[in-house]
Amino acid sequence: MRPPLVWISVAFGAGLWAGLGSLGAWGAGMWAVGASVLIVALSVARQAPVGAAIGLMGVAGLLWGAAAVREQDATCAGRWTAGGKAGDAAGEGGRVRAVVVRLADPAPADGGLVEARVESGRCGGALSIRWPASYPARGGTLWLVAGRWIGDARRGVLVARRVRQLDGEAQGRGALRDRLARRTTELFGARAPLVAALVFAPNAALDPDVRERYARSGLAHILSISGLHVGFLAAWLALILRRLGLSPGARAGAAASLLVAYLWLLGFPAPATRAAIMLVADQVARLRQRVAAPRGVIALSALVVLLADPWALHAVGAWLSVAAIGAVIWADRAMARSPRALRLVAPTAAATLVTAPVTAFAFGTVAPIGVVANLVAIPLAAVAVPGLAMALALSWIATALAHLLAAGAGLGLALLDAVARLAASVPGGHVIMIAGWRAALVWTGVAAAAWWLWNSPRRRWLMAARCAFVLTLFCWTSFLDAVRLDGVSLDACRCLTVHFLDVGQGDAAALRTPAGRWVVVDGGPRTPESDAGRRVVIPFLRRRGASRLALVVATHGDADHLGGLPAVVRTFRPDVVLEPGEPLGRPLYLEFLGEVEAAGSRYHPARAGDRIELDGVTLEVLSPDAALLALPLDVNEHGVVLRVTYGAVRLLLQADAGLPVEARLAGRVGAVELLKVGHHGSRSATSDAWLTELGPREAVISVGRRNHYGHPAPEVLARLARHGVAILRTDERGTITFSTDGHGGRVRSHHD
Repeated sequence: MRPPLVWISVAFGAGLWAGLGSLGAWGAGMWAVGASVLIVALSVARQAPVGAAIGLMGVAGLLWGAAAVREQDATCAGRWTAGGKAGDAAGEGGRVRAVVVRLADPAPADGGLVEARVESGRCGGALSIRWPASYPARGGTLWLVAGRWIGDARRGVLVARRVRQLDGEAQGRGALRDRLARRTTELFGARAPLVAALVFAPNAALDPDVRERYARSGLAHILSISGLHVGFLAAWLALILRRLGLSPGARAGAAASLLVAYLWLLGFPAPATRAAIMLVADQVARLRQRVAAPRGVIALSALVVLLADPWALHAVGAWLSVAAIGAVIWADRAMARSPRALRLVAPTAAATLVTAPVTAFAFGTVAPIGVVANLVAIPLAAVAVPGLAMALALSWIATALAHLLAAGAGLGLALLDAVARLAASVPGGHVIMIAGWRAALVWTGVAAAAWWLWNSPRRRWLMAARCAFVLTLFCWTSFLDAVRLDGVSLDACRCLTVHFLDVGQGDAAALRTPAGRWVVVDGGPRTPESDAGRRVVIPFLRRRGASRLALVVATHGDADHLGGLPAVVRTFRPDVVLEPGEPLGRPLYLEFLGEVEAAGSRYHPARAGDRIELDGVTLEVLSPDAALLALPLDVNEHGVVLRVTYGAVRLLLQADAGLPVEARLAGRVGAVELLKVGHHGSRSATSDAWLTELGPREAVISVGRRNHYGHPAPEVLARLARHGVAILRTDERGTITFSTDGHGGRVRSHHD
């Protein structure tokens, strides 16, 4: 029987989920639900005390979630989000915000994402700041930051345009992290970012290639400070404290105090906090000579984490942490009497299967190779991570000894990286899908099949029959996926296929020529939490067998179009890259140009009149021209407008070009079969005159669900309807695919 604490924690989590959602608005609905549950709980308290406790905890969770929403609304991020529409991904629109903050981490000279806390003003709270280049700053220092707010209260970023230092004296946690960052650079040199990520900086800005390598090898959990790191340090602390001859109670108190101090340095991330609570609870049970049920300890740790940080309920890391530790404990107990080899493999295999639906939903990547890679990586990390931490601690006391220890730990770090490289290069070692519910359901099915096989009666013929059934099912679904690779059957059709990818609030399209060559137009948005290039575009192309791109078109420099392209260029190394050639000082644009240079791609600034022909498909640049670029217009109006022609069928990809470009191109475009509507259906594009000239049968609008900009605008939808145009929206239909043999076309969507 499960401990009551498990059900109590589940009830609190369910109530918290409701409180953080629509019921958390402190409306009559919340009070009605809470009062009803409370009355029922009190009425059955004597007959069913556990049931009453579950009801009470559900109501408590509801109120706690509503309080968290109210508290968040009072922060700067909450007020700025509620005060008006946030700007688009390029930082346009919305008011300029100014705030005094103290940095939690040092800001590098080339800029990047920095965490900070508001120190004074009408609002407070934590902020993520996109720090400008050429303004290095120490952690813990006080700054006046002015810029534009982008996003919502939980995932928003203040894009800093101007910064001014108010106090150069570092204070608080940021000061300590700044000193640790400096010592890390002194001790480890080029490996300093990786060391910081492993020891004290949960949000360290690692090289994307490093993150990709560890994700493909199934070792991504090692890069983000989690319960594993806390366990390593706790084991070494226990060993050192025992050597000092302390009593069990003194050892437990000292270890708990040091772990709390370490969590404070990290900022109390949910996975690390969960591990520390479990360790303390287990130690208390040992001191009191009690047996603590593992499920109860996990439930207690999850409950405390949710009490401390209600928004951890929406954090992928928290879900992965609880699921993984639960799977590891179950596998360890289930395989206690099995051969040693099985006892070694079972925990990592169980953790991989249980967490696969979550990672598939959030990231689109599952790495079965991690089952093997972790057998080598975890022992290496168990030595390297504490060694790195001790080297940093000793650097204030014995510099020579610290350098010696850093050299030894650095060797372990090099071996760990070598394991990641090897595992990431194994063919079939990782599976890439388009992140979302569909990928999660696939891996849920895999986990369910594994559970079914594990629980089958131990009769050889029955186990063989079940294995054969699962293998047949796998082969059948794989065959269906193969024959529907591009949304068309394997026949003699030499078609042009255009996929308008569902990347949220942004643009990305992938074109496949009749001969199988690929063109990518834009890469979707990139935010501090997500990169559509890695999350959607790269998995989509890999699943369809693309190994290289013939052409990449970056229509313009806004982050909702350009954001995913650096990762795409780095992965597929296109032959040719086309973009407006308008110099922009934005870090993202400079990063994109750097990736183009590193890939060895031929670069060409797009100008009206340029034509590229691939396997019978013609791509014509209609805009911009030199005269248009000389005008002081918004960057959207300087974007690349493409007309794609195959046989008698023509498509127009308008990017974010609006009414000024439509007026300049009037009379020069002609009829098209399909229109990719400009600027996500904004009212600044798609005029009646434009639709009259183009006469499209279908119009695709690439737009994010519940976006903050009101896209698509009702007047644009009304104009399209008046002209008899079929409207296809990615927020409603997912990825939209248009294929044509050059005479006619057909449309299907991801949800069809």
